[in-house]
Amino acid sequence: MTTPTTTVFPKLFHEETTAMTDTLKVAEVFGKRHDNIIQTVKNLDCSDEFRLLNFQASYYLNEQNKRQPKFNMTQDGFTFLVMGFRGKKAAAFKEAYIKQFNEMRDWISKREHLSTNQHILNDAIQMRFDGEHFAYSRENNLVYIVALGATRKKWLADNLYPNDVEIRECLNAKQLQLVELLTIENAVFIKLGMNYTDRKTRLLETALHFERKGN
Repeated sequence: MTTPTTTVFPKLFHEETTAMTDTLKVAEVFGKRHDNIIQTVKNLDCSDEFRLLNFQASYYLNEQNKRQPKFNMTQDGFTFLVMGFRGKKAAAFKEAYIKQFNEMRDWISKREHLSTNQHILNDAIQMRFDGEHFAYSRENNLVYIVALGATRKKWLADNLYPNDVEIRECLNAKQLQLVELLTIENAVFIKLGMNYTDRKTRLLETALHFERKGN
């Protein structure tokens, strides 16, 4: 049975990263013809403003390598579209879809926060270890070792990702939350002048507390 597990994705929409899905995935999950879903979107009785904010005309390449129309949509757009879908199966899929939208939105939010915290860590490294060649790699790997159990390079290899990928694109929301927490703590500890061993001990304590809380 098809499920919505991988049908919501991050996408740049109206100049900001948003949790998205599209009409192809909606048609597949709900067992409907894609051309009928396209027509339903076109005929939605919504305002022009709502349509502009929540639906984006796009295309895909079919098996003959020809461009075919589709629509990308936000969570609000998806919810409006499937309001008319009926039956227990449809209801279950709606619930699963909305849950995944919320999880994706949480994931995007954590990545945005982590980007800010990375700048804070970089500033701390520059202040304390200016001119030390491997400081950035060492301090970021300290966070990954505590949060993920391995350096960036080893974790990517162990999980079959190429070495040049941005590791944070590969982490789930819980992993991102822990990395975010450890990144900002490591920055504070560096600014306080703590040595590597003491910082690692404190970060391990934080990670253990994080796991016990069941975040």
